Amino acid sequence: MSVFGTSTLRRGLCVFALAAICAWSAAPQGSAAATAPSLPAASDHALYATLLPAAGEVETPQLAVRWPGRPGAALSVSRGNAGRYTPLVADRVLDTGANLVALPLPAGAAGTIRLLIRDVTGRVLHRSTRDLGVLRQTSAFGWPAGETRAAAAPGLYAGGNFTQAGGAAVDRLATWNGSAWSRLGAGPDGSVTALVVYDGDLIAGGSFLTAGGVRVNGIARWDGTTWSPLTGSSGTGVMTTSLDFVDALTVFDGDLIVGGQFLRAGGVAVNHIARWDGAEWWPLAGSGGTGVDVPSVWDLTVHDGALIVGGGFSQAGGTAANRIARWTGSAWSTLGTGFNGDVLALAVFDGALVATGGFTQAGGTAAGYVAEWTDGGWAALGAGLNAEGRALTVFGAALVVGGTFTQAGGAAANYLARWDGSGWSALGGGTEDIVLALSVHDGRLIAGGFFTRAGGVAVNHVAGWNGSAWSALGGTAGVGTDAGVYALHTV
Repeated sequence: MSVFGTSTLRRGLCVFALAAICAWSAAPQGSAAATAPSLPAASDHALYATLLPAAGEVETPQLAVRWPGRPGAALSVSRGNAGRYTPLVADRVLDTGANLVALPLPAGAAGTIRLLIRDVTGRVLHRSTRDLGVLRQTSAFGWPAGETRAAAAPGLYAGGNFTQAGGAAVDRLATWNGSAWSRLGAGPDGSVTALVVYDGDLIAGGSFLTAGGVRVNGIARWDGTTWSPLTGSSGTGVMTTSLDFVDALTVFDGDLIVGGQFLRAGGVAVNHIARWDGAEWWPLAGSGGTGVDVPSVWDLTVHDGALIVGGGFSQAGGTAANRIARWTGSAWSTLGTGFNGDVLALAVFDGALVATGGFTQAGGTAAGYVAEWTDGGWAALGAGLNAEGRALTVFGAALVVGGTFTQAGGAAANYLARWDGSGWSALGGGTEDIVLALSVHDGRLIAGGFFTRAGGVAVNHVAGWNGSAWSALGGTAGVGTDAGVYALHTV
């Protein structure tokens, strides 16, 4: 549906808002324009929207949206029902002023409507959820500016067990803006092992109980200003014992997916993997069970429209699944016969799913600690590695693997190696110790781990590779971090 002003409203449709704020003029059939709704004046970034139910000749409910904020912002709408969110509108670019957006809602649909508005960089400017029944009764709803939360600032985020970054005091989490490190408030009180962005906020997971002095139980969100917990109606976070932790985070089908070693999330039985829909915690249940049978879930990614889960388990949803499984949003399935050792990292490269870890066989075929799933089966990547891989990312036109290995494809490669689709190569002199995390920031590959030198350069646990040389990420008072870097994420 095109924006209001180039669309035709059907005759006889008039919707009244909470204080008679919406008055539509009925445009004759075939006319090129219609009168804009008289939605109230709105301050910068304050969103107003009116639900226009299906009526008369109008077959599809529509949302009239007034957006006076920054140009180029995009609207996404989804419907929530029984804990699942179904996308209705994806990244619809809004005109400043009035817009008319068709919502493909089933007749008599129940549940909630979630709206997100993002700027051109993907940062969330507005988000809110409203009950559909309430919307039908009031016919209008608005978002004051005070309901909009800040978003995590662009940059590289590093998590681990360190208390200094660039010589400055931090709390196991810091951000690098390209020239300096900075602290994210008081931060978590324990190790950070996983990072992702969800709804514009940075999500940190690990083995901590508090963040910013607030009880969070292993997982917390940073909105650029403050820390807050992920609390559902039954409880907060995922840690119920001192042995619990989060080790994997991703976003799938509009939900945050959390993996690790924990039995409950927000008080709900989940068995090492859970999803958070923005308000409640939910399990990933199968026909024969919930979650996975053995901790831990080590990594998560999305491939071919499904969530891929890697770890040390032998069952997922009660179905046999050797250390890797596929979740469609409603059911679990396997990927061949899986692996003979733990899957520690997952990525998608050149359309294929890639796994690395502690295995030497994939789908019953020899595979030196790294393999790809393509054409319905597992295949080795050349001669592979001589020890386990721990991290994967794509840099340029190549797949990069970090881990505990010292050889790739039979040649020397110290803890880092590059696969271009046909052969392996080293990245300079590599690092002097284990690589645990990889990301890409500002045109450079970023590696984090236990090492203090990369390519002979003093870097202290985190370093950048520009394609030809290694360099440190330094601050005004020092270089790198004072302890291991376990997770990296670029916003």
